[in-house]
Amino acid sequence: MELEKAYVFYGNLRLRADRSLTLVETGDKGWKAAGSYLQGMPFHAFTFHVREEEGTYSVEGMLEAFRAKLGMEDRSVRQGVITAAESCVERLEIPHEFERRTLLLMKLTNREGLVPRGESYFIEGSKGKDAEQLAATIGMLSFRAEEVNEMPHIALNSEEGDTIAMAGFHVYEEDFVEIGNVGTAAGHRKKGLGMQITSDICRIALQKSPNVYLCVFADNEAAIRVYEKLGFVTVERYMFVTFQW
Repeated sequence: MELEKAYVFYGNLRLRADRSLTLVETGDKGWKAAGSYLQGMPFHAFTFHVREEEGTYSVEGMLEAFRAKLGMEDRSVRQGVITAAESCVERLEIPHEFERRTLLLMKLTNREGLVPRGESYFIEGSKGKDAEQLAATIGMLSFRAEEVNEMPHIALNSEEGDTIAMAGFHVYEEDFVEIGNVGTAAGHRKKGLGMQITSDICRIALQKSPNVYLCVFADNEAAIRVYEKLGFVTVERYMFVTFQW
């Protein structure tokens, strides 16, 4: 599979295998579709990858298989999210879909845009709760408190010592890294903190892997402008589809 075309699925299969359940449907010519469920997220998180020659594909059968494998026997209606490449989502038949958002996969291609290192520090111990509170205030959809301890996270403080900006990772491997949990407190935006904290986490990322990615919603124009100035370019478009299953 081409990494950027199957980015989320690849990450679950290769780098988050301990937290993901992956199912494959086969046909006469081998595999035709694969799906993955990522455990530990604040929502039911799915991704699918379907071979292009298969045309349209209904996910309902595989969703039922996931329900059985996960022991969800009460038949309750649940809200889930499917994140997959835009070209793949257009061929998926998704039940009870009610919202789509475009998600850009961006890659750092020119590190010359990074600003000089700032006064960020690694989040440890007593500051972990501050990071959680900031994440909750900002409304980070994919934030997991465990990530602060599992992978490097950094923060910037105000003069009063409050945590006002943070950044970390969703993936931190030699194959590739994915910057995540990036945000600035509402009262401190438009001061260059986003550019500073992102530059600082990028430098840490480059020490781990030359392949540095991030995901950002297409309607977050302010963040996209910052990332483009720092040297990121959009390499693939994904869809974040909310549905009931």
